[in-house]
Amino acid sequence: MSDEKDVVERDGAEASAPEPAPAPAAAPAPRTVRQWVVIRGGSMDLRVGEGILPEAANILRASAGRPHSCALVHETGAPDDVVRTLRDNLCAAGFSVQTAGVDFGACDLAAVGEFDALLGEMRVTCDDVVVMVGGFDALSVASFACSSWCGGVPLAEVPLDIASAVAASVTPRALDAAGLSRMVAQDATARFSFVDLDLLAADPASDEAQLAFALMAQTAMCDSDRSFGQLWDVADQLASGDREALAEQVKNTLKSRGKVSSATSAALRQSLEFGTTFARALRSLAPDVSSATALADGMRFAARLGVVLEALSVDDMLAVDELLERLGLDITRENVDPAELVARIRDERLARTNRFMLAVPRALGRVRLSVMTDETILEHATAWCASRPA
Repeated sequence: MSDEKDVVERDGAEASAPEPAPAPAAAPAPRTVRQWVVIRGGSMDLRVGEGILPEAANILRASAGRPHSCALVHETGAPDDVVRTLRDNLCAAGFSVQTAGVDFGACDLAAVGEFDALLGEMRVTCDDVVVMVGGFDALSVASFACSSWCGGVPLAEVPLDIASAVAASVTPRALDAAGLSRMVAQDATARFSFVDLDLLAADPASDEAQLAFALMAQTAMCDSDRSFGQLWDVADQLASGDREALAEQVKNTLKSRGKVSSATSAALRQSLEFGTTFARALRSLAPDVSSATALADGMRFAARLGVVLEALSVDDMLAVDELLERLGLDITRENVDPAELVARIRDERLARTNRFMLAVPRALGRVRLSVMTDETILEHATAWCASRPA
C-alpha cells in the first residue's frame, strides 16, 4: 500500500508541473457555399466563398471526365495572380490550357464574332471547356459565343466584381445591335460560376457593391415574399460588409434570379424589368447618376405606381423604401425634365414592344407588367422630379 501511495504522491507532484503549450490550431478551410441554379435548358453549378479559385480546376475535371483542352480567357487588366492560379491548377488537373487576354470595347455582335475567332484559333471543340474571367459585358459576350460554338461548349465564369457575380451568369446582358442598345437578348448558358469573395471588390460603399445590392432587391421583389424577407433580415449585415452574409445572399439571389429568368411564364420572366426601364431612361438624361442609384429610384418609382393602381399597399411601398435605404442605396440628386423623362421611358419600352407597359409591384415578391396611361406616368414623373433635393 505504501508503494502505491508513493506512486500516487509522485504522480500528483508531476501533474502539478506546467504542461507544454498546445500546438496552434490549423486555420479553418475556407467555407464554400454551393447551389445548383436553374437556368433555361439546364442548371448551373454555383460556388461562392473566400479563396475558392484553387477548387475550380478539380470541379471542372470531375465534370469533364477525361480532361481535354481548356481555353482560359481573361479581360485585359484581370489580376495576373488570378489568371496564373487558374492556369496552374487547370494544368495540374490534366487540362491542356491555352490562355488569351481580350479587350472587346463593346458588348455587341462584333465582339461575339471576335470571341468566335479566338475559339477557332484555339481549336476549341464541344468536348473542351472555356473559362472566362471578366466583368459583366465580357462574361455576356462569352455566354453568347459559347452557347452556339460547335453546338455549345461548357462555360465556367469567374466574375471580377460583385455586381457581375449577381447578374451575369443567369441574366447575361443583351447585346447591342443595329445602333441600338441591348437589343439581342439571350438565355443563360454558363454551366459553372466561381464567385471568390477575395477577388471581388466587396466594400459595401463601392459602386459595384451598391449595384449588386440593388439587383438583390430587384430579384427578391420579383421572386417571392420569402425572398424579400430573407433579404430584409440580412440587409444591415450586407451594408456593414459581413462576408458570410454576402456569400449566402449571393447564393439566394442567383437561385431566385435563375428561377425567375427561366420560368415558363412570360409574365414572371418579364418582371425583371422592375426598375430597369426607368433606370435606363434616367441615365440617358443624367449619365452621372450611378447604375445602382438609378435602379433603386426606378424601383421606388414603380412602387408608387403600384399604389396608384391600387395593386400595392402603402405599407408595402414603404417596406421597399426602407429596404433600399438599409442597403445604403441613395436617391438621385440631379434634376431632369419630367416630360423628357417620360419620353425616354416610352422610347425604352416601345423599342422592344408595341404595348406601353411597366413592371409594377402588386405585393412584396410579386411584380407584373401593367398598362400605363400618359396622364398617370407624367403626373408621377413630375412629382418625382419635383422631389429631388435642391
